[in-house]
Amino acid sequence: MALITCPDCGHEVSTAAASCPNCGRPMTPLAAPATAQSAGAEETLWRGRPSLAAVAGKFVALVVVAIVIPFVLYHWYDVLAQYAKWIWIVFAALLVWILAGILAAWARIAATQYTVTNQRVIIESGLTTKRVEDIDLRTIDDTQFQQTISERLLGIGEVTIISSDKTVPVYVLRAVRNPRALRELIRAHAYHLSQRQLFTRTT
Repeated sequence: MALITCPDCGHEVSTAAASCPNCGRPMTPLAAPATAQSAGAEETLWRGRPSLAAVAGKFVALVVVAIVIPFVLYHWYDVLAQYAKWIWIVFAALLVWILAGILAAWARIAATQYTVTNQRVIIESGLTTKRVEDIDLRTIDDTQFQQTISERLLGIGEVTIISSDKTVPVYVLRAVRNPRALRELIRAHAYHLSQRQLFTRTT
C-alpha cells in the first residue's frame, strides 16, 4: 500500500488505514484504481434532447395570429361587422390549433433523449411507454448534418446516422444544439472503434 503523511503528527500512514496509528486522526482511505475505467468501460460523451428552439416558428405564428386578427377587426370593424362572429370563430380555431401544435411538439421533445457513449448512440422516446433504441458505433458507416437557414440562426440542426444496424439503419437526431460538433464526436469515436476492431482482427 502507498503511504501518506498524517497532517497532525507527520507520521507515515498507509492509504488503507482508517485512522493514524500514532495520533488517532481519522484518515480517508484512498480507493484502489477502479477497473470500471478500463478500456472496455462505457462512458457518456454527450446527452441531450431536441431543442425547444425547434418550436420557435409555432410561437411566432401564435403571436402573429393573436395580434393581426384583432388588429384587422378593430380597424375595419365597420366593414367586417357582419362577419365579426365568423372571424372570431376562425380566430379561436387558429389559436387552438397552434397551441395544440406547440403542446404536441413540447411533448415529443420532453419524451425524447439522445445519449452518445464511447460504445453506442442511445435513443429514448415515449412519455407513457418508454422505448429505447441502440446504435452500436462499430456499425456506423456515415454521419451527416443538415441545417436550414432558420435552424442556423437558432443554432440547431439535424444529425443523420447511417449504419449497418438492421433495426435502425438510418436515424435522425432532430433539432440538436451544435449539430456539427455532435456529428464530429460520433464520427471520431465510430472511426476509433472500427480501427481498433480491425487491428484486433488482424492480430
